Amino acid sequence: MRNIFAFLVSFTFLLAGCTPETVISPTYNFSQVNRIGIMAFSNASTSVQGVENLFAKYLMSSGFKVVERAQLEDILEEHNIAVTGYLSPQTTREIGRILGVDLLLVGEVSSYSPARREVKMTSSRKTETTPVMAQQIKKLPDGTYVGYSQPAGTQVSRSMDVRPVEYTINAEVGIIAKLIDVETAEIVWIGSEDASFSSALSAADYIARNLIKSFTKELEKLQRRK
Repeated sequence: MRNIFAFLVSFTFLLAGCTPETVISPTYNFSQVNRIGIMAFSNASTSVQGVENLFAKYLMSSGFKVVERAQLEDILEEHNIAVTGYLSPQTTREIGRILGVDLLLVGEVSSYSPARREVKMTSSRKTETTPVMAQQIKKLPDGTYVGYSQPAGTQVSRSMDVRPVEYTINAEVGIIAKLIDVETAEIVWIGSEDASFSSALSAADYIARNLIKSFTKELEKLQRRK
């Protein structure tokens, strides 16, 4: 029989992130945007890879033409264009000219905490009630005596039930993404969000979907004002 103090309870919480924080340039003419190039996202952790592909997926599903990261990097290498954390106007203009893109999407995985398991001891009060029997002697008609038991009350015992409980702590991911005009290197949109899910990839996908959804909504608001 399994020891009651050795059993483990494991459960995973699926948590959404907060509302994405985004800012869009109210003066930029987004109607001129035809194609968007996506740069590789900077990432301090090797555990969260391919985030830029998630943004490409949601940009394409929103109707934008996208030059994806692998193609962009091949062309940059072919033309000996080195890209560092800072993109100068000269570099962005050259990228825009070669690739025929109007905006560049750049970003970074700003924070990452892997999913993990923790075991904690939990205690709860346990109450048990048992009957108390009293021994009685009864004389039979033939003069003999017999013993028997009858309820005489109850006995209450209290104790602490201590058990190890296993928790699964979700992975936490934070992402910052920016759209940069290739002519001026001006940031025309920026968004950030954190999310907690059972896997880092699920959290990154959730953030990418939310940020692009927020961008398209802001874009629609701008277009209605003009």
